[in-house]
Amino acid sequence: MTGGHDVFQPAVGTEAVLLRLVVAAALGGLIGIERERAEGAGAPQFAGVRTFPLFSVLGAVLAVASGQIGPVVVAGFAAVAALVVVSYLRSSRSDIGTTTETAALATYWVGVLAGAGALVLAAVLGIGMTVLLASKERLEAFPRGLSHDEVQAALVLAVIAAVVLPLLPDARYGPWGVWNPRHLWGMVVLVCGLSFVAFVAMRIWGEARGLYASGLLGGLVPSTAVTVSFATRSREAPVRAVPLAAAAGLASLVMLVRVGVLAAVAGSTVLPLLLPFLSAMLAAGSAAVGVLARRAAPAQTTAPGIGSPFRLSQAIRFAALYALVLLAVEAAARYTGTWGVATAAVLAGLTDVDAITLALASAAARDLRPDVAASAIALAVLSNTVAKAAYAAWLGGPAFRRGILAVQGAAVLAGMAALAALALYAS
Repeated sequence: MTGGHDVFQPAVGTEAVLLRLVVAAALGGLIGIERERAEGAGAPQFAGVRTFPLFSVLGAVLAVASGQIGPVVVAGFAAVAALVVVSYLRSSRSDIGTTTETAALATYWVGVLAGAGALVLAAVLGIGMTVLLASKERLEAFPRGLSHDEVQAALVLAVIAAVVLPLLPDARYGPWGVWNPRHLWGMVVLVCGLSFVAFVAMRIWGEARGLYASGLLGGLVPSTAVTVSFATRSREAPVRAVPLAAAAGLASLVMLVRVGVLAAVAGSTVLPLLLPFLSAMLAAGSAAVGVLARRAAPAQTTAPGIGSPFRLSQAIRFAALYALVLLAVEAAARYTGTWGVATAAVLAGLTDVDAITLALASAAARDLRPDVAASAIALAVLSNTVAKAAYAAWLGGPAFRRGILAVQGAAVLAGMAALAALALYAS
């Protein structure tokens, strides 16, 4: 077929056709196995491990035969839908659920995608459906366990991302045009979104997964707060001091990954220059955390409580801090040169690295030299790491203090060595 309305090419080899049919059958079987398990042995059910693969293969065969999403494929879907409706009407008196019936309709289209040759897309959809179906208990328990504050936080995230962000102007304002309202609020949405993803993951996995999962997920939010929280807990429960220190160290390691992600999002020219520095700190810190983890007994890894994901006031404070950092970096670059940018980075890093990372990476995408921006971000990371070590030494118990100082000290020394090596190479 050569018509411009055709979506797929029907002329495919026998081996390609067989591969598409096998993938369709496998994905349908995967969904069917999950449905069979969910319904239970001996329970009446609309479709299971045999019927779901047939739906998927039917879609694949019709897509291959017709070579396009046309009347034949739609007619096949109508036939499956009619079968689903009849089955639902017969069983609706005893079972008001529609999950299996809906999954059957979606499985047909998984087969259509596989038959059309979109094997990766079909696999993603089929596996994603299976995961979604298998997670029923956790997904249903999640909203029931949410407090009023947590539901409100989810609504706030939806409002700031879907309502406020599109309404803001995409233009430069303020001194030197450093403030773009949509860009500023986009960074707020990014940071709040990362925080909420961490919160949701911890809720679904459960607190019993341990301090280490808490530390890893806590690194998606400002790790300074995680360090302070765990340091305080180490005084309340000295027996947990070592695993608490390891968990706080994990949060700092994730912070290094977060810095790389934020730098890549805001300005990709900075990331290649930052990678050696971040990799060195990550390697040294990981080795120190590994030593602490071996010292921690499994019984000592009870997870701390999970707080609310974020509040609107936190988002507003971050927006204000980010705007001030943008202005400070621009002013330092204009009036004091490289040393001014470095000073601004060190000062900003004492509280948070997200704002200065985003500001410097964005500036590097415009008019700031990428090597200057990368060095300043590195200084901010070192400043933040030293600040967390100071907070741990001040607030934590003796064992926590020793553990976190070992992790942060190893990371700082490795980072400084990487910066020195890069400086010698550049000269």
